[in-house]
Amino acid sequence: MEALIKMGEMKIDGFINPGHVSTIIGERAYEFISTRYKVPQVIAGFEPLDVLIAAYLLARQIRTGEAKVENEYARVVKPEGNEKAKRIMEAVFEPFDVSWRGFSVIPGSGLRLKEEFAKYDARKRYEDDLSELSCDYREPEGCRCGEILRGLVYPADCPLFGTGCTPQHPIGPCMVSIEGSCNILFRYGRHRIGV
Repeated sequence: MEALIKMGEMKIDGFINPGHVSTIIGERAYEFISTRYKVPQVIAGFEPLDVLIAAYLLARQIRTGEAKVENEYARVVKPEGNEKAKRIMEAVFEPFDVSWRGFSVIPGSGLRLKEEFAKYDARKRYEDDLSELSCDYREPEGCRCGEILRGLVYPADCPLFGTGCTPQHPIGPCMVSIEGSCNILFRYGRHRIGV
């Protein structure tokens, strides 16, 4: 979220934050975004009513000029999160720099197993097999998934969308995942936008 804001490619009016992640990290983990960047946020669940309420709460903050974290998913997400899970994660994992699809390297944004858990680390355990694979991800020619992920273009703006790139023949990662923007638009909305 901070990387998106710092990139400065678009004006971000607010965030609807994911309930599943927030269940672990809690609502307080997001406060610096609202405080530092004056961006409103609402943590939401996954039911249609959750999303609708979150959109309303976010719109209300934007209209009133507020910038805070509201927790629509309070039935599951606590301010402090899941303390036991966070302690376990802190004991087992350490942050490291990761290159994310559509972004450059974001410092400290990934998690890897600490050295004392190296025998469980698939990256180390299968290092020889994995060395044959390229870890340098490059989008296929014509694919605009990186821009879609950053909110700069809509899936329909990609020249591959719905022609060469479909759920049955995905070319880019936004079409591969059933949660991907392109996949969702292809399955549920493409006729409504004239694609």
